[in-house]
Amino acid sequence: MQKKQFAPLLINEFVEDSFHLPLHGQNYYEFVYIRRGKGLHVINKFELEYEQGDLFLVSPSDKHYFKIVEKTHFLFILFTDTYFLQNRRSQKLYAWIMELMNDRGLREHKLRMDAHDRLTYSFVMEAIRLYCATAVNLNSQWLFDQLVAAFSLYKEFSEVQRLPLQQSSVDRSISTYIHQHIFTPEHLQIKTIAQKFNISPSYFGVYFKKNFGMSLRSYINTYRLELIESRLKSSTYTLKQIAAELGFVDESHLSHFYKRAKGLSPKAYRKG
Repeated sequence: MQKKQFAPLLINEFVEDSFHLPLHGQNYYEFVYIRRGKGLHVINKFELEYEQGDLFLVSPSDKHYFKIVEKTHFLFILFTDTYFLQNRRSQKLYAWIMELMNDRGLREHKLRMDAHDRLTYSFVMEAIRLYCATAVNLNSQWLFDQLVAAFSLYKEFSEVQRLPLQQSSVDRSISTYIHQHIFTPEHLQIKTIAQKFNISPSYFGVYFKKNFGMSLRSYINTYRLELIESRLKSSTYTLKQIAAELGFVDESHLSHFYKRAKGLSPKAYRKG
């Protein structure tokens, strides 16, 4: 099933005991806030538990739906890539929102938030919800600013989750870039990353190890291992699919990489 939307922005909320859609894709982006309830968000073969205050990102490349365990109040922010890129000024300032939405690693994991984070987010999302419940002006500058604030919080929390806040903003940006491009190895060459962050390619290896405590290759491989194991835990992923997705030549290449790092084969990990 493929849902289509042509309006730049729609904001919907509903309360359901059973989700009204089967597994589906769409031609737009979704920012989903759980105002109340419990269940599972199923996205790209992953099952992510949800509860009050949780947030999920969905892109046009995903297929997803919700398994509701406890009656759930959803707030859906649905938008196309034109909403935040409406003009030249917006393109320069808000291109990072589209980078965030296209970060597969974020979409397939649950954002960890403490009680303070959830409370902070609740005020932003309630303001958006209440405004849209009484107004119809989806071109409002105030609404635009609130949505940017909601994405800014998500970006901040996700960066802290991936890398401690005491790291510099450049280091957090490098880490974010690596996570965003983990499925496209050609973007993770030292020359490419160094050029993007205006660091000399000859110095980048030294810079990275000094600031991250490991080499670039080790950092990338550590994250690849995390992604491999998350997929091994899902019985719907075959080794062939995992190998193809993460840029390995074949299953044998994947198995050799994993066994050398972990001391056991992917099949043994899956059985364990």
